[in-house]
Amino acid sequence: MRHAGAGLVVDLFSGVMPLHAALDYHLERHNILSSNIAHVDTPGYRPKDLARVEEGSFDQVLGVTMERTSAAHLAAGSSSSDDTGRVFTDATAGGGADGNYVSLEREAGKLASNQIRYDIVSVLVSSELKGLLWAANDGKAG
Repeated sequence: MRHAGAGLVVDLFSGVMPLHAALDYHLERHNILSSNIAHVDTPGYRPKDLARVEEGSFDQVLGVTMERTSAAHLAAGSSSSDDTGRVFTDATAGGGADGNYVSLEREAGKLASNQIRYDIVSVLVSSELKGLLWAANDGKAG
């Protein structure tokens, strides 16, 4: 038997969960873009980026289902990083004489833009959590 109020606790955090996914996405993208910058002098390197998967999980977006081929493998959907996005090669900047496609200015711009978005989402998460704290304290400053 399920307690009638049990679902309410989950609903309290419904505003924070999409923001949590956004923070994960921007953190993962930061790591990928930083790696591109680290490879600015690596011959033949092609930069990567992260495309956001907006709705649901990969099986819903791509119309495929993950299946374990062995009981020792992780269960499908057990890793939250799988839901943040899809890594792709971004060769739109064009290659240099050594075959390296990294444009330092372009990658630095993408990194700065991503950092601003991360900071904005962080402020939103903080605001949501302060609202929950206020409500938990019966409307009194916590």
